[in-house]
Amino acid sequence: MQQRSYSICMCGDGANDCEALRHSNVGIALSKCEASLAAPFTSSVFNITCVPVLLKEGQGALENGMAVFRFTAMYSVIQYVSVLLLIHHESTLGDYQYLLEDLGIVLLFDFALGYTKPSKILSSVRPRGSLMHPFTVYSFIVQTILVVVFILLSMWLVQQQPWYDPFHFIRAEYLAEGEQYISYFETTVNFIHSSFQYIIIAVVFSIGHPHRRPMYTNIPMLVSTALTVGFIVMILFVPPDKIPAMELANIPSNSFKLLMLGLVVCNLLLSLGVEYSYRVIKPLQWLLKLFRCKKGHKNKFKCLIDELNAAATGLIKWTIVCE
Repeated sequence: MQQRSYSICMCGDGANDCEALRHSNVGIALSKCEASLAAPFTSSVFNITCVPVLLKEGQGALENGMAVFRFTAMYSVIQYVSVLLLIHHESTLGDYQYLLEDLGIVLLFDFALGYTKPSKILSSVRPRGSLMHPFTVYSFIVQTILVVVFILLSMWLVQQQPWYDPFHFIRAEYLAEGEQYISYFETTVNFIHSSFQYIIIAVVFSIGHPHRRPMYTNIPMLVSTALTVGFIVMILFVPPDKIPAMELANIPSNSFKLLMLGLVVCNLLLSLGVEYSYRVIKPLQWLLKLFRCKKGHKNKFKCLIDELNAAATGLIKWTIVCE
């Protein structure tokens, strides 16, 4: 059966099952004796009810790994876009700003995302097993566009304010001894909005349906989200002289700070819409499937079924029991 590309799951409880457990794709030992030495998995419940549990755990682990990888990839994109725009304005992020983003936000969510438990119900939908799946590529491209648009929009809005004072960067070699770098509004707005975007991407990629439980069941994720959102909001509204290490400019208008929070909410809603669109919009699913360029089945048993059905007469009738 393995030569025909079937994936075999074997459950055994005795020494005579060891070879079958060893060579099967998924081997589950139903005892703690000899069989447990040969099988990759050992069940504490000595019957086949452990099989759906193992399948749910496998689906959840695959989706968790995919979510962590996608979040790490989007983190690189967000920071690249953020720094590139600041370099265009002859500026850059401060040391403590980098430290907060890399250790205080990104590393925290890298650990928290993996704690989402598998769904209680075994899904018949196959999880995405490839990073080049059409939906994964579609999500990455659209999320990147949203990142660029909202960072540019936030920097453009601050330039339209009546209290905006452009700062022309003085390069380090021209600074006199004892002078300090002066932060300006574009850097502050860029840093705050990009920090919120890390949180948004983590929340969006924690969507679990149908293979993982909802985000509110992941306690580390909830705590990480609450802590990071609260800290960034505090940085936004607290006067910069209270936290000089962050090198932020003083935004005098509370209405503009509320406008920035409004942009964050809009960014969140659009990012969530991108993730849910693939599940809701059927034409989008059909369109993305066209880009898979799948010419035929890779599994030999599926090719065999297609050939037999194509050559079948009235005497031969194959019924597909399961996909």
